[in-house]
Amino acid sequence: MGTCNSSPDITIARGGLINSITWRPMLTLASAHLPIITSIEKPAYLVSVDNRTFVKFNKANWVGFAEFTESTFIALPISTDVRVGKCQFRKAIAAATARFMPAGRIAEIRPNVPAVLANERETLRHADPGDPRIRDLN
Repeated sequence: MGTCNSSPDITIARGGLINSITWRPMLTLASAHLPIITSIEKPAYLVSVDNRTFVKFNKANWVGFAEFTESTFIALPISTDVRVGKCQFRKAIAAATARFMPAGRIAEIRPNVPAVLANERETLRHADPGDPRIRDLN
């Protein structure tokens, strides 16, 4: 802008990935601007998991689930078509599951890293990024 002859190139990434990122300017182009190739190597301590949703059955609100499904089934009109009845049944169960059963996806896991220590480190980082205890937890 204005009289400035250059502009900064910015890469935004999670703090834990900073040591896994490399930047390489493309010097072969006959241009005043050098494109920068940004590469991110996945850290060895991160392991990908399948894209699955996990349901926490032990934390489900079973009383609420039962009451919701029973009241939904009672309110449904009686269908003479089995396919329509099956569809209504599945919708009721899916709605009750979404409402009364906690579920989620684990995007990445860190084997051999206790979650308690990782959570403590993140809490310290949030409260005071310069806390010396963070180094020990890393």
